[in-house]
Amino acid sequence: MSEYSRSNATFKNYAISLGVLVVILLAMAFVVSARSGEHIPSVDYRPDVDVLRESADYPVTVPAEDLVEQGWTPTSSTLDVTGPVRWSVGFATAADSHARLVQSDGDAASVIAESVDDAQPVGTVAVGGREWRHYESDDWGALVLEGDGVTLVVAGSADVDELAHLAEGLETDGTDEADETDETETAAE
Repeated sequence: MSEYSRSNATFKNYAISLGVLVVILLAMAFVVSARSGEHIPSVDYRPDVDVLRESADYPVTVPAEDLVEQGWTPTSSTLDVTGPVRWSVGFATAADSHARLVQSDGDAASVIAESVDDAQPVGTVAVGGREWRHYESDDWGALVLEGDGVTLVVAGSADVDELAHLAEGLETDGTDEADETDETETAAE
């Protein structure tokens, strides 16, 4: 007589099916854990800066190179030179927020309105020896500086400290470094 029983066959098939499912789940867990590190795509905004310097009738302001070393990732760069020159560069901040620099020689009121979203003026913030107008809403903030035919807006979902950090790290062509170079060359003559 045969020792085959339907209950043994069912258990054997159940065990095989369960084993296959466990292998699939382990493979999926491995794939997910291997890809779990967040990867934020980065862009190189320097080519836009080069074109901006050729097109703009004002000293160009750019973010400091050491922002990337501090954990800030440039995520977008858009440049429009067909009308008023407008450049926007966006960053994922070190604290996982978003901030961007907008720079334009267009109508200041329009540039500000487009960049601050629905944020309202709440005062000023001193950054780098200059007073920036501070705008704020529930989920958006902005710092605005107008002058010399150009409007600078630092805005985003980042808190005001991060926005101020970006504003403080801005470098304008023809200031500080160029002045120091001129003084050194004059002293050498």
